[in-house]
Amino acid sequence: MRLNSSTESVNVSVTDSVATVTMNRPERRNAWDDTLGIGLEQAFTALSTDDAVRCIVLTGAGSAFCSGADLATGFPTLPTGHDDLTGTLRRRFHPGFLAMLDTPKPVIAAVNGPAIGAGACLALAADIAVMDAESAYLQFRFSAIGLMPDVGATGLLADVVGPAKAVEIFMLAEKLTAARCMDLNLASRISDDLTADVGELADRLAQGPTAAYGTTKRAVRAWSRGRIPDQLELEAALQQQLIASEDWKEGRAAFLDRRQPRFIGR
Repeated sequence: MRLNSSTESVNVSVTDSVATVTMNRPERRNAWDDTLGIGLEQAFTALSTDDAVRCIVLTGAGSAFCSGADLATGFPTLPTGHDDLTGTLRRRFHPGFLAMLDTPKPVIAAVNGPAIGAGACLALAADIAVMDAESAYLQFRFSAIGLMPDVGATGLLADVVGPAKAVEIFMLAEKLTAARCMDLNLASRISDDLTADVGELADRLAQGPTAAYGTTKRAVRAWSRGRIPDQLELEAALQQQLIASEDWKEGRAAFLDRRQPRFIGR
């Protein structure tokens, strides 16, 4: 089965009760645009109610898992002349992210390469994240373009590593290798043979008591899931404040020009 085949942004295949959802924009390192967001929402919504599917694997085509927001596509403009980042987050990112978070099926993130920004949030939202030992890393690069974290990052990361470490990670925006992610409990496993190891794990979960898995997920995530909508809206509102800043203009320009930004703090 292939969803969103007109853009081929998200492909879905099902084999022996395991669905593989592949973010398929390899030429853009699977950067998250509108088509990717729609594809993820459609895929996870459909698979959640498909009785033939008992486990879901999320991965990226090519050498990256997901490089985060596609800044090259830009954002709609408000009457003020500023980018409408709040509206973009609500439309492009939140539905797919929540559809993944809410599926009762076990979800494995097969992190085959860089998972940056919103892509790192997808890895954190998975039930089990398996990272390629050599090529995979997480990076929360929001501050590198003059913005703050969004797509649930402020809640997801702080829940795992604590507020102080989360702030440090967000401020420094450094690459977190697979080994470092294991130390921080941001990954469940690292692998020298990602395809084989994820396949074995997915088969094992697909043969298990998936109804019990679903209720386990619901109970474990009940506390944090209840706060996620408010956190998403808080991030979106604060992000909109930053979108009017000189640092955001410089950060985006520097990203597109592939140079180091020169921030001025306002």
